[in-house]
Amino acid sequence: MDFSVEHLNRFEKELSSAMNEILKMSKAQSVTELNHARLMAVNKDPLATAVENLSKLMTSNLELCKCAASTIDKLKSDQLNYQKDQIKQQQEQLDSFKTTVHTEMKTAWSDIVKKNCETTTSTPSINSIKTAVKTVVEDDIRSKNFIIYGVPENYSPDPHLVAEEVIELIWESSGCDPKVVAANSIGTKTTSGSGKPRPIKVTLACAESVKMVLARARNLKKSKCTAYHTWYITPDRSKEERAAHQKLVKEMITAQPTKYHYIRDGKIFSVDKVKVSNSVFLLSIFNYFDLNVWLMHVFVDFGR
Repeated sequence: MDFSVEHLNRFEKELSSAMNEILKMSKAQSVTELNHARLMAVNKDPLATAVENLSKLMTSNLELCKCAASTIDKLKSDQLNYQKDQIKQQQEQLDSFKTTVHTEMKTAWSDIVKKNCETTTSTPSINSIKTAVKTVVEDDIRSKNFIIYGVPENYSPDPHLVAEEVIELIWESSGCDPKVVAANSIGTKTTSGSGKPRPIKVTLACAESVKMVLARARNLKKSKCTAYHTWYITPDRSKEERAAHQKLVKEMITAQPTKYHYIRDGKIFSVDKVKVSNSVFLLSIFNYFDLNVWLMHVFVDFGR
């Protein structure tokens, strides 16, 4: 017998009907009133028929329960297999991502060593190798950091709590939030409190987590709390990278006002102005790139 809710409801009604028939014969109001004396007083022929019918129903109900248990076991097994497949796919994606990152790091290392070792002789100097190694190490350290700008000095005395709050806000319940390894305010706090709020440098366990945080940074603008709308997140850039980025931002501000401008891969790109509500392309640009810098023109990097 195949299990179904319809069968279960039908058996329940049939069992209740059979039991009520026996109660009626024994003149009992409920099962608790049913006893040996009442049953002995009932005409044995109709009682035997009722008990026989009840026994058949109980046997059928037992088979139905067995079928239900088997169905539940199959559903549990299917669900476990599905979860295993999902975990396997995620692990394969993670392994592929790690391989890509490792390859990119090796390529970057090769390019940096080649650049720093280009000398008048064919043998690289010890200083150039040291410089190359130092650059790679610093880049690796910065890749695990990101910077939060715009947080008022009096918002919280603990930068670590601010970092965790920001990550929780932008993560959108899409998995386990990245763990904050360290968080510190950069620079000296002004006694008057009239200066720009200090940026907060946040360190995570790995560069992959930082990339995911930066990809979700736009969610600060989606928050119902308008206090977050003046905060924004950027990568932890080197001194040279900050200088180059500041130069591009200055150029973007003074660029042609009839177009929208954005920075990507160290270059300024421009598109004609259109109504944002009718331009999916423009919205995708602003969501992906640093719209906060474009809108606010706040360059806290200058003080670093």
